[in-house]
Amino acid sequence: MTSLSRREKLLAFGGVLTVLFLTSLNLTVVGTALPRIIAELEGFQLYAWAFTAFSLTQTVSLPVFGKLSDLYGRKRILLFGILLFSVSSALGGFAQNMPQLILLRALQGLGGGALTSMSFAAIGDIFTPRERGAYNGFTGAVFGVSSVIGPLVGGLITDSLGWRWVFFVNVPIALIAFYVITRFFPGPTSRGTGRVDIIGTLLLLLAVVPLLLALTFGGVDLAWTSAPMTALLVFGAVMLAAFLMRQRRAADPILDLGLFKDRTFTIANISGFLLGAGMFGAIIYLPLYIQGVQGASAAASGFALAPLMLGMVVSGAVSGLSVSRTGRYKRLILGGLVVAVIGFALAAALDGSTPIIATVVISVLLGLGLGPTNSLYVLAVQNAFPVTRLGVVTSAAMFFRQMGGTLGVAVFGALVAASLAGFVRHDLPPALSIVPPAVLEEIVSPNLLTSPEQLALAREQIGHEVDPATADTAFAALVTGLRQALSSALGTVFWVGAALAALALIVTLRLPEQELRGSRGSARD
Repeated sequence: MTSLSRREKLLAFGGVLTVLFLTSLNLTVVGTALPRIIAELEGFQLYAWAFTAFSLTQTVSLPVFGKLSDLYGRKRILLFGILLFSVSSALGGFAQNMPQLILLRALQGLGGGALTSMSFAAIGDIFTPRERGAYNGFTGAVFGVSSVIGPLVGGLITDSLGWRWVFFVNVPIALIAFYVITRFFPGPTSRGTGRVDIIGTLLLLLAVVPLLLALTFGGVDLAWTSAPMTALLVFGAVMLAAFLMRQRRAADPILDLGLFKDRTFTIANISGFLLGAGMFGAIIYLPLYIQGVQGASAAASGFALAPLMLGMVVSGAVSGLSVSRTGRYKRLILGGLVVAVIGFALAAALDGSTPIIATVVISVLLGLGLGPTNSLYVLAVQNAFPVTRLGVVTSAAMFFRQMGGTLGVAVFGALVAASLAGFVRHDLPPALSIVPPAVLEEIVSPNLLTSPEQLALAREQIGHEVDPATADTAFAALVTGLRQALSSALGTVFWVGAALAALALIVTLRLPEQELRGSRGSARD
């Protein structure tokens, strides 16, 4: 790659930020509009698939697009990803039923996989390892801004223009990104030699999809001991073994197992996997705590992530500037992990009586801890390999973090579900003894505390089952007891998050400290 002027670097980087904004905003905007979508398309039983289809294809495509970009260049994959993402998004706005929407969300996830993995690899094409730290903070800012404004934008679009426009709105942003990448992002069109391992790609698909499905629906829609769940886990494990055997023999593997001989690659990805689980748990369950335990409104909980993201953006930017100045990253990662452990431990102590200001401070502290790790693990991996392998190693780092997040959400969800089931079976307040257990098992769920509609329905069901004179007392006891049970469950979730962060800290102590290069073309070329 030819040397770029500062102006050319900033213009190309602007295109990458536009791509990141496109993908990150989409997730929160669609999430806000989904209840309206479900109501119009009459597909409540397929609710989770609107997210799952996107997540599945995005995750499984990360290593594939990483390999493709090393063969054919980042620019081609970025442009392909923009086209696929925007076309499938636009078509999603015309969906007439849930199966159509789910199919288009799966295609959109493929585009999202290309864009997400290539954005971070592309930064390696634009900047030297020493320079990347200073600019990685901007990527964190994009994710932070999109997570905060996404619910607001999604709500405004859905209420004023209709839910279909949450898909149409991606098109003009995609056009801007396509123009900027075409005009300013550097070539060349190819980097390495070899070909894509088609058999390995299929085996990876057959391994990851069943495992992700099991983690997504286990303990929620399917019992962990059910036959379908067992089949998914066994089939996924067999295909994973076949994939690993294939990668050992393939001339051009999707994921070269030899990469794990590099200690930086192995330790950074193990730690990223662990932190992915903890971070996804914080992002999902902090809003649930604020609305479900503290009783905040849905509007307030929609902005519950703002303090967390503020902490992540600030610490990510500060650590990035420090890395660019000193060329060192390990102490910043370790410092962030210490703060993250403290933040998770404090979050575990939250309950219904905690002042909102204390919740905000703890969220900011947790964000300050997680911020540096988000980009510095990727930076460490990129610095350890030549630019010709940048796509593979970057997408691998993101793949392991995504898989860790998926596993974490599944485990945390199982913990919450088990706690609420225990509340119904063993910890019922005396006032609820008059309500039939079957009715309680039917209505008790975390969503009961976050949905006014479900609360009203639960009150109505209890009114049908007990004396009207005692219905209000029983309902109040249900809400109070459920909040206490949820608070206890979320405390366990955050303690597990603290343990994961502590384990990542221990693993990271073995991370080699390699000074960041001032050029793009070394590291065992």
